[in-house]
Amino acid sequence: MARLAVAAPQWRISTDRTAAARAAAAAGADQLHLDFGGAHRGPPLGEPGRLREAAAVAADLPVPVLAVNHVNDLGLADDRGAVPPAVPDLLARALDCAHRLGARVLHVPAFRRSLPLTGARRHGVVGVLRALGEQVRDAGLTLAFESPLDAGESVALAREVDCPALRLVLDTGNLLDAGADPSRFARTVLAAGLLQPDLHVKDPGPPVRDPWPPPAPGAVRDGLRELLREAAARSVLVENDYLRAPERLRTDISLCRRAAGPGDKEER
Repeated sequence: MARLAVAAPQWRISTDRTAAARAAAAAGADQLHLDFGGAHRGPPLGEPGRLREAAAVAADLPVPVLAVNHVNDLGLADDRGAVPPAVPDLLARALDCAHRLGARVLHVPAFRRSLPLTGARRHGVVGVLRALGEQVRDAGLTLAFESPLDAGESVALAREVDCPALRLVLDTGNLLDAGADPSRFARTVLAAGLLQPDLHVKDPGPPVRDPWPPPAPGAVRDGLRELLREAAARSVLVENDYLRAPERLRTDISLCRRAAGPGDKEER
């Protein structure tokens, strides 16, 4: 598989964006996904000087994605479906920063307080994504949404949002933790025209669930080469915990290159 980029996640390396970029480049990453910040994830990009710092990072290592992981702390919507007042402002500021950085994707996850599992919360999440999706579309970016919902539930939610800028993220570890099959997710969501071609690859948390795939060292499993083909992937984000195990970053990047095939290394 030629021309597959391998990206590193800043928030899994360091809250210091410059230090994370250096570590990612040293480990052989082609790209760096940045986090907007907030809470324990470091200073928000909206603070004075932080955007200039991030722009300097992006000048040395491409930053195609800005993630807004802080929404998992706030919740996109509560159990009544109400949107916390801080959320629209957070997302608007993150979108502005993504645009200024030249990122092409705004990544919004839905875990913990944002899990769209109840009817009311799902309704609230759909509303947030619909409103944000219009802003993202007008900015010429893609809105990448990630959740532990399986393929059918994810497609149904995306159909409710009904926004051409919305795409769904495949994360191998999170899907496995939720008892879903990444391969089925790839086929189903791609067929619906909704799959974001930037895959997230990481180990599932304990306990490891069958059937895909059996545990093995590193972030990459035996089925990754086929999964990359099924998903028509253009990039892979390795997303294990490099704060606690920094040596794994280089290993995971190398394993992804190996799974992508011999042509990838030559075209970096």
